[in-house]
Amino acid sequence: MTLEIFDFWLELTLLAALACLLVYGIFDTRFELARRKGADAIALLRRNTRRLWVLIVGTAVIALGIVISPLPGPGFSVLGPLGLAILATEFVWARKLAVQIKERSGPLREATRRVAESTPRIVVLPVCAAYWAAATALAIWSPIPSVVLWPAASILFTPVFLWAYLTIRGPRPD
Repeated sequence: MTLEIFDFWLELTLLAALACLLVYGIFDTRFELARRKGADAIALLRRNTRRLWVLIVGTAVIALGIVISPLPGPGFSVLGPLGLAILATEFVWARKLAVQIKERSGPLREATRRVAESTPRIVVLPVCAAYWAAATALAIWSPIPSVVLWPAASILFTPVFLWAYLTIRGPRPD
């Protein structure tokens, strides 16, 4: 019951924040349009319309990742960075956050890159399948609730996903 109440308030807070951002964007655009004329006003309207769509799509991708994280599979570990990348195309705060995450994850990324360079591509699929088979076995035979297990497995899959991507992509030509 407590978890359901927390989920409700979390979702309500996220929706309220999104609504505030949308309302702010609408009023900001109207005030700017009132100040500008002709081609400047049309360019501003197009730019802000694009920003609004990027905000909606990026937030929806992140929210989808959060919503499906209790389900089996990578969920948020893939959709979270994807949504942030979408938001970073238009918003400085998202670019700064992405850069900060990239800087802080440097040692993990470097270690993953070294392992990926020495790994043959043929082992990627079996390793990923074994990872999710182990998570499924834990879900079936352990007392860990699935609401905890699947999001944890998703988060812990992030370096495995990076390793798989780097292994399949192969070494970059310098």
